Amino acid sequence: MRQLRVNGVDLFYIEEGTGAPVVFVHGAWMDLRYWEPQRQAVATQYKFLAYNLRYHGTAPWPDEGQHYSVATHTADLAAFIHGLNAGPVHLVGLSSGGRLAILVALQHPDLVRSLTVLEPPIDELLVDLPEAQPVRDEWRKAFEPIRAAAQAGEAIQAAKLFFELANNQGPGGFDTQPEAFRRMILDNARTVPLQLFAPRPPAISCTTLSGVKAPTLVVGGEQTPRNLALINEVVVQCIPSSSLVVVPRATHLMSHQNPAAFNDALLRFLARQ
Repeated sequence: MRQLRVNGVDLFYIEEGTGAPVVFVHGAWMDLRYWEPQRQAVATQYKFLAYNLRYHGTAPWPDEGQHYSVATHTADLAAFIHGLNAGPVHLVGLSSGGRLAILVALQHPDLVRSLTVLEPPIDELLVDLPEAQPVRDEWRKAFEPIRAAAQAGEAIQAAKLFFELANNQGPGGFDTQPEAFRRMILDNARTVPLQLFAPRPPAISCTTLSGVKAPTLVVGGEQTPRNLALINEVVVQCIPSSSLVVVPRATHLMSHQNPAAFNDALLRFLARQ
């Protein structure tokens, strides 16, 4: 485990391999451990880099969490890439990490050689799609118990429900996961209230996405919630030079649930850049 000082805080990361750098950005209720199934496969051909977003992981927080926001994480990611002195990187972002990766690609195009996003939850892209409204409404309703648990101070319960919703798991689905994976989520449960009640991020529109210049791979899970699948379809329509890959036998966490298929798709994409 290494650490890099950016924007007044220490970000912890791991690095393995040599070659063009590939930076992995995790999503909610997780940390750099999420990307273990990718490390060996990527490090054989590239420099694998995965880091903990501010407040994530097991280290003490630098403050009470008041700076948790998309703006903070985006600035941290850009500063992290700058701090590596690695030149433009291949950037891979899962879920909310995908939103961060997109924002860095838009705001700092010189830092991004290619972009891979895994089901970024850019819900506002569905506002103008009438056929998406029932799915969108159902998703928002399903989120209510998660918010209620977080508001009641039950961060662990909120994290479990969040995991089960995003991965089409019924009640108790969290408890069936491997122990190491459950430990990672429990270690990061304290971040769930921060994320749910953080300042609302600036909206991303199709016009916004059309400004992404980096070659882009959009990845989804074959069995992912319909809301996230619809967002993926819009994202790939809006970003020039983008393509969509659907990972079989997987939901939202497709890179962890079917790493062989995901790694193959990612490495094929990177080899073309």
